[in-house]
Amino acid sequence: MQVYTTEICVKTHIIDALRYFHIFRFPLFIGELQKYLGTRITIEELKVVLHELVASRELFVYKDLYMLENDRSLADARLKSIKKAAIRMKEAYRSGAIISRFPFVKAVCISGSLSKGYADDRSDIDFFIITEKNRLWICRSLLHIFKKFTFLNNTQHSYCMNYFLDESKPCLEEQNRFTGTEIVTLIPLYDEGVFASFIEANNNWVEPLFPNFTSVKPIPNFKVFIKKLAESFLELLAPRALNQALMSLTDTWWRYKWQRKNYPMEDYDLAMKTRWFVSKNHPANYQKKVLHQLKLQFNA
Repeated sequence: MQVYTTEICVKTHIIDALRYFHIFRFPLFIGELQKYLGTRITIEELKVVLHELVASRELFVYKDLYMLENDRSLADARLKSIKKAAIRMKEAYRSGAIISRFPFVKAVCISGSLSKGYADDRSDIDFFIITEKNRLWICRSLLHIFKKFTFLNNTQHSYCMNYFLDESKPCLEEQNRFTGTEIVTLIPLYDEGVFASFIEANNNWVEPLFPNFTSVKPIPNFKVFIKKLAESFLELLAPRALNQALMSLTDTWWRYKWQRKNYPMEDYDLAMKTRWFVSKNHPANYQKKVLHQLKLQFNA
């Protein structure tokens, strides 16, 4: 059902979306802006409102990129990053294909800055991975053993697998602007039929935040023989007990490193979520930082 809003409301949503991405110094194209708006609107309707906002200098446009500051260097930097992102995307597809061949991987998606069309010389390639039910920690451990070997040829930054989700519990616990943005920008590379279920499970809270979002429909992929063989072998090794042991071992090690770095323990469960159905490894805790910065902007 289409939602009709007043022009003032649309302007507020435009400013709010640009404020969020201004935290990252990230101007937006009109199509991106439409996707991140909190109100349903067509591109043609959006063009009219943007023209008025630019005319009143409430926002600025340069090379088709909209921003809150009259700073052309932001647009130049964004355009430069797009070229680098195109190069990194090819690498991401290769890395995603390798990840997809590991046991119990059900879906592989590009996440992080690359999924938003941004890359620079220091960018990692981040992946969001959905695993088979009750096999998350086996899957994650095997992939991170593999990642240790990528240090030998300096390709470790192409395999930043920092979020794993069990297919049996696809709805995220953190339901806010940050995680919603991450969901609507995911780029699925490999899918055994679980990505659509993930989107549907989170739609009740994502859709009100981003009503113009249309999910990408990935091409279904199927398991190769050697992957099936590896999974069959692992099923013989008391997989539930092994899964539990690997989760406990990882949590103990992460807590030890967290304490050594003198990070506040009250932030651990948010930044380093370690549960049966989810593994999140975000030591920088960008979610907390971004939401705090956004709160400061709106209260200013």
